Amino acid sequence: MTLFTPFAKEAEEIKLDAALVAESNIESWALQFKLGTAGYRDLLDPENLFNFEVPFNGLSAALIMEARARLADENGIKSLHVGGEVRPHTQEFIDLASRIYSAHGISVHLRPKGMRTTPIWLSSFGVFFNELDGGENFTASHSQNYKGGWKPMEAAGGQLLEMAGMIADRVRDLIVEAKETGITIKLAAAGNDLVHHDFDPVDDYVDVLKKVVPETLLREIPAATTNGFKAGFCTEGGSMAPTARRIFDSLNISMDDGGTVFFTHEEESNTFHGIGILDGVNHGVDPGKWQVYKHVGAQELLKDNKCSVFFIWDPDGDRFNMVTTAPIALAETAKAAGLEVDPLDDERCCVFFKPNQIYFMLTALKIQSLEEAGELGNYNWIVASTYPTSMSIGEVATTFNKRSDAALATYRVPVGFKYFASLVGGLEKQIAEGVPETNATDVTGINTVFGGKPRLLMMAEESGGAAMGPAEPVSSRTGKRSSLAPKEKDAMQIGLMSLCLGARLHSQDGSFAAYYLQLLEEFETRYRFYERRDVTLFDESLKGAAREDAKAAGNKRKEDTVAFFGSLEGKTPAEVTDILIGLLPEETDLPEIKRVFHAGDGTFIEFENQWFELRASGTDAVLRYYMEGRYQDKVAQLNEAFEGMTLPN
Repeated sequence: MTLFTPFAKEAEEIKLDAALVAESNIESWALQFKLGTAGYRDLLDPENLFNFEVPFNGLSAALIMEARARLADENGIKSLHVGGEVRPHTQEFIDLASRIYSAHGISVHLRPKGMRTTPIWLSSFGVFFNELDGGENFTASHSQNYKGGWKPMEAAGGQLLEMAGMIADRVRDLIVEAKETGITIKLAAAGNDLVHHDFDPVDDYVDVLKKVVPETLLREIPAATTNGFKAGFCTEGGSMAPTARRIFDSLNISMDDGGTVFFTHEEESNTFHGIGILDGVNHGVDPGKWQVYKHVGAQELLKDNKCSVFFIWDPDGDRFNMVTTAPIALAETAKAAGLEVDPLDDERCCVFFKPNQIYFMLTALKIQSLEEAGELGNYNWIVASTYPTSMSIGEVATTFNKRSDAALATYRVPVGFKYFASLVGGLEKQIAEGVPETNATDVTGINTVFGGKPRLLMMAEESGGAAMGPAEPVSSRTGKRSSLAPKEKDAMQIGLMSLCLGARLHSQDGSFAAYYLQLLEEFETRYRFYERRDVTLFDESLKGAAREDAKAAGNKRKEDTVAFFGSLEGKTPAEVTDILIGLLPEETDLPEIKRVFHAGDGTFIEFENQWFELRASGTDAVLRYYMEGRYQDKVAQLNEAFEGMTLPN
């Protein structure tokens, strides 16, 4: 069934009545529909936009857009940006959204003609800078190409909070209305007068980027290039290459033959050039997964001296990772410190970093750069992270404070960058109201006072997303808005900072591994060993009844596990200790428990110099077991024991 014709030059209508509701099984989908930590993601059919056996199809998308448009009408939203990356049907979804919104009288802002993709951070920045009422990006980020996604944003560029639930509720209301009286979803003609191809804030973004990445660091790049420094960037066939090229060119960073950087997997690909598919299993394109970072050709390029370091961006540009080398004499020391090390050649080893470890280094680098620029003491800098992100990042700030007169603050939020956006938005509101000492209260009820000039030094998620704010707030195009920091993950920032650090280390004949080891000792880091175990709940590539059966079984396991750990919240450390000892193997070494609490979307257990969190992923059918501590064997053994624990009935 074809419900509408993508890119049609005449107006169309989708009529949804009781018969189509029954035929499409859209009601069952709507009952489960919600916006999670990264918007909405679900299975699509790469070959058929109108396949009702998958959750994300032309009809479900139209319902979401219609719900969004009706709420926009009711809330005075007059202008929206629509962008997307490269996965199947992205251009069709962008067309559908723009036609539904413009049919409601909403002004729609797309990329200039010929520019197909929009990195998620550019969507976010442009919505804020161009003073639009909101926007969205069709992306499933790092997920497999058979999953589609939709990430809506509010006017500041952050993900929706309150309105997210309102959209889900309105979708269900539309189903009820369709069954009772029928509804009509109007699609204006493609390219009508309310659709503008004018969303191109790249030059303005570069101006802000220069305020985030210190000039002293940018100057490292040409000097290192003269001495042979070269970096590869894998873009996984996604949205980053066209925009990154423009940004590097604006920063006078040379590209391609004889230049500082070059790109791999640059051509747009809705299969991501097969990256992440190993032994017939599609693991997605998360740069933090070994199935990705070990299989994108980095080792060969490093071995052949084609590059000094190899960076990886995911398709929508919000996740980042890297592959590096170190002298072979460092191999065992690096491995003992928790870095992943493989052989490379007679003189060098290959060193793989996790996002936590990258942000640990960049936090230290940014503090040093701010100190050198004389900007560290002029502002109330904040190092923020999610609860399951490595505590080593915050340790950099707290240890630095002990050794200086600095007053760097740390703050933690639940998983989902929208909680960072909420933190920043709250600080911006307090500044506008003239609050002399800004503050924020976390999900456990602890209030942190930041001071009169709060600034975001680092906002980091262990899953691979992060962003940093400048020393002075950024004004929007006409000055109507002000922003302390990005409201979305920005791997362009992180990639450029890492490029600068790589250049500096190259000029010093150093390595990322040696720098990381140096920082561990310099900041007396306790939280050195981090482990995340992902337990897949069901095969998300299944369709129809088989998918529903597998999903039901997976959801039961998820609900039972989440409920058990949730039942520990509020109990005393002694009570929790007794419960766990009764369930764990006898040989389990359970450290002293200090506190058990709900971390927004998971149960957090704080031990002596160690911590654990259990949470269900908000984007994938996965249970996640996080643990970090001072000793590798204790972290691994206890996390394995928790994962294998038989829960009480």
